[in-house]
Amino acid sequence: MKTKVFPVIALILMALGGCSDTPWNSPYPAKDAGKKIYYSSFTERPKHLDPVASYSEDEAVFIGQIYEPPLQYHFLKRPYQLVPLTATEVPKPVYYDARGNRLPDNAPEDEVARAVYRIHIKPGRYFQPHPAFARDASGHYLYHHLSAGDLKGVYSINDFPKTGTRELVARDYVYEIKRLVKPGLHSPLAGLMSRYIVGLKQLGERLRKAKARTKGRLDLRDFDFEGAKVIDRYTYEIRLNQKYPQFIYWLSMSFFAPVPWEADAFYDQPGMKERNISLDWYPIGTGPYMLTENNPNRHMILKRNPNFAGERYPSHGEPGDRAAGYLNDAGKELPFIDEAYFSLEKESIPAWNKFLQSGISGSTCSIPWSAAIPGAHGCCGGPYPSPSTTRNTSPTSPTAAAFPPRGRSHPASPAPGKARPASIPMSLTGWTGRRSASR
Repeated sequence: MKTKVFPVIALILMALGGCSDTPWNSPYPAKDAGKKIYYSSFTERPKHLDPVASYSEDEAVFIGQIYEPPLQYHFLKRPYQLVPLTATEVPKPVYYDARGNRLPDNAPEDEVARAVYRIHIKPGRYFQPHPAFARDASGHYLYHHLSAGDLKGVYSINDFPKTGTRELVARDYVYEIKRLVKPGLHSPLAGLMSRYIVGLKQLGERLRKAKARTKGRLDLRDFDFEGAKVIDRYTYEIRLNQKYPQFIYWLSMSFFAPVPWEADAFYDQPGMKERNISLDWYPIGTGPYMLTENNPNRHMILKRNPNFAGERYPSHGEPGDRAAGYLNDAGKELPFIDEAYFSLEKESIPAWNKFLQSGISGSTCSIPWSAAIPGAHGCCGGPYPSPSTTRNTSPTSPTAAAFPPRGRSHPASPAPGKARPASIPMSLTGWTGRRSASR
């Protein structure tokens, strides 16, 4: 009799499981049932989440959702087209000769001594809630002058009880440009930009000398230079020493995203780095999401930024996009989901099994990205479920459709071809259309 009991119990459990809408082997926590959560994975810890140092696709998956450079790429237009993000319009360079005389737009390169980009940003955009902005009743910053004793019991950014915010202004963009040559940051773009941005190389030398003279934090607000200047609250200029048409494309990359001075004032304090409390671990941005948990040995979690200014899905695209369903969500407010959960998956087989189980989308699994390029199949060779995030990464890569409609491209390719990105998961905005790499 005993041998017959166990099969009967198993049948009863199977029958009970069939009465539920949730699969018995669902990988999702029961408390998250019905919530708008995007699940994916990563294979190794992102090395840099500081926009001045980050320059890889696996990092762009995160910081592309957090930071807002002045420009972005239109999600549907081909060839790829720059459009404003935080800027009011795509800036056009104004050229001058060595005597300061304005030159025509088609002036020969050897006549151009200055190329000036004036950028106007949209008002009313605010940074995510963060302790760096927290103030007391008198308006003083709560966490800018911390002692070792104040940091007892502090192990993550979430251990600070108070947060604050402030409006995004032009000086935040100028401040980030200065950070390209800030001692200790090692930006991969510093060398190249020092060849073009007026005075940037000299600024780096001044900062290194100042750092050698002081043991404290360098306040970059005290170091002005000709290459990047604030014109008014919402306007700034970038000045180049020659004609450089590709420069406009750099303005869609995170190197030129805004960083508030409060970030350095907060993170550069003694004891922070030892606790992995830094901009490399906890970004501060104005984008649709913020990194609320960074445990790279387990998971990383992005949650909706309550201060996000908002954005809408594109209302126009290429001929045939409407018929293909690419504009079904035209005009809808983005993002569509509230949270993105990335779990660490070092091995391809566990990642593949979870993908089959619908535990992850496969967008960042360890199968080579080349498997995602041909046809309308995504990473790991499987078709992806709908829908999308709010921006893409490099439009020349197969991750381009992962985070539409925003993105960045290497400026060496100012006019990519007509090829569409591979169909890959579009969960964070909720777009349900599909696209093929062959189109």
